[in-house]
Amino acid sequence: MTDPGPLRFGVVGADHLHLFSIVDGLVGAGARPAAHVPTGAFADAYAAWQTESVACSVDDVLGDPAIDLVVTVGIPAERAAVAIAAIEAGKAVVSAKPGVTSRAQLDAVRSATAGMAGRPWTVLFTERFENRAVVRAIDLVRQGAIGSVRRVSGAGPHTLDAPSRPDWFFDPARSGGILVDLASHQIDEFLTLTGDPDDAEVVDAAAGNVATPDHPAFEDVGSLSVVGGGAEGYHAVDLLSPSGLGTWGDVRLGIVGTTGTLEVRANIDVCGEPGPEHLIHVDADGARRVDLSDVRVDWAPRLLADVAAATESLMSQSHVLAVSALTLDARDRARDWGSGR
Repeated sequence: MTDPGPLRFGVVGADHLHLFSIVDGLVGAGARPAAHVPTGAFADAYAAWQTESVACSVDDVLGDPAIDLVVTVGIPAERAAVAIAAIEAGKAVVSAKPGVTSRAQLDAVRSATAGMAGRPWTVLFTERFENRAVVRAIDLVRQGAIGSVRRVSGAGPHTLDAPSRPDWFFDPARSGGILVDLASHQIDEFLTLTGDPDDAEVVDAAAGNVATPDHPAFEDVGSLSVVGGGAEGYHAVDLLSPSGLGTWGDVRLGIVGTTGTLEVRANIDVCGEPGPEHLIHVDADGARRVDLSDVRVDWAPRLLADVAAATESLMSQSHVLAVSALTLDARDRARDWGSGR
C-alpha cells in the first residue's frame, strides 16, 4: 500500500490568536499547512509564519482533494458556515471555540455530521487539551483517585485589554456572548468529568455588563449552574481580571469527589509557586502538589489519528455537540446579572 504521506490542512478564517496554537500543534504532530485563505486579522502573520502554505480562495481549499482537514478560526459567527461547507466537501474540521453562535447553526452542523463515521467536527477546547494540570486532573478522576465526582466548580476570568480587541468581540451577535464563548471551556470540563453528555442540564445562568460602559451590549460577566452524572457544577466567567495579575486570567478548576478533592490553578498560583499549571490533590493521606513533569499534551497527534481513521479517541462527536448545545441553553435562559432566579 502506498504511504499517503503527512495529512495536509487548509486554514479558512484567521481572526483569533488561537489560530497559532492550533496550527503549531498540528505541524508539531506532523501535519502540513497546505493552503490558507488570505483574509482575517492574522492572515498576514500566518502567511509569514507558515511559508509553505499557499494563499488561495475558499473554493480552492474545499475543492483540493489532497486537503483532509480545514482549520477555522474566523469571527465566531462565521465558523459554522465554514465547517458545514468543509464537511459537505468531505473534509474534517477543527474549529476554535465557540464553534457555533446560534441554535440554527448548531442544527445545521448536527445535520451535516449525522450518520458520519468518527468525529468530522472538532471544537478544540484548549483549556482542557493544552494545560497539563487539567490533563492530569482528568486522568486522576478517571483512575478513581477522588472517588465519584459530586461537584465541579470552574472559574474562567480573563483580562479585557479593550484596546487590543476587535470590534466583533464586543458584539454578542458576532462573538456569541460570554457564556457561549468563555463558558464553553467549563461545560466541556464538566461533561468530561461527569460522563454522559446527554445527561446534563443547565438549571440557572446569568450574564451582564458591570464594568464596560463604552460597549453597553457587551457581556463582561457570566455564570451558569449545570447538573448531570450525579454531580452539580457552578461555573463563573468574566473579563474583569486586573492588569497587575501578570497573566491573562486566574483560571481555576475545583473537583470534589466522594473520597478526595482536586484543585487546578491553570495559569498562576497567586502568591504561591511560580509559573503556570498547578494541581493540588487532597485525600485521606493528606494534601500535596502533583508533579506534572511527565504529562504530555497530545491532542494534535490524537486528532490527526482520528481524522485518518474516522475515529473518536480525542472526544466523541456527541460530546462536542452537547457542549455547544448547553452553552446556547445557558445563554438563552440567562437572567440579567445581579437579578434573582
